[in-house]
Amino acid sequence: EVFDSDEAVASDEVVQEWAKETTDPDKGAVKGFPTSFEDKETVAKVLQTIMWMTSGLHAAVNFPQYEEYGYVPHKPLHLRADFSTMPEDDAEIREWMFENMFPHINTDDDWLRKSTNTLVTDEHAAIDSLAMVHLLTTPSESCLDNLSDRFERVGREAYDKFLKNLNVISEEIEARNEEAEKANKAPYNYLNPSNVPSSIDI
Repeated sequence: EVFDSDEAVASDEVVQEWAKETTDPDKGAVKGFPTSFEDKETVAKVLQTIMWMTSGLHAAVNFPQYEEYGYVPHKPLHLRADFSTMPEDDAEIREWMFENMFPHINTDDDWLRKSTNTLVTDEHAAIDSLAMVHLLTTPSESCLDNLSDRFERVGREAYDKFLKNLNVISEEIEARNEEAEKANKAPYNYLNPSNVPSSIDI
């Protein structure tokens, strides 16, 4: 809807400058990116790749983190001692790891009130880890299936067609999840279009 021909792409100075700057070793230095755009198909492929990486791929990799990191002892993010202090005796290593790698827990209300204004110390490591993973996995308000207002001037026809495909995908995922729940299996919602952010918006 933006370019009506390959010639329009090749003669567009802004698009050509984008390619030049992105591939310039002293600027973007993005390997594999086209050094110029000569046709509509190449522009579409590049945009599709960027959109996938910042939406679907990011959702698939980022949002499942809560299941892993949400139980803090499963993946402690804080190490409170230098590895040089780790005992050489195998019998002592386990205790050292629990003391220096397992999170300390502090649920003191006074700390929770002050947490936004103070640095988190070792004793608050568990809450710090949980707060961080909660922030990183907070759902987006701008998902792939609710962007109609962004295409009022350009791209309306393409987005409407895309939205129809997204709705089909969403229905398939929800039907599959219903069957999974009946079989006492965990649903998988991370790539449901209604949960996939339109870009990385942390």
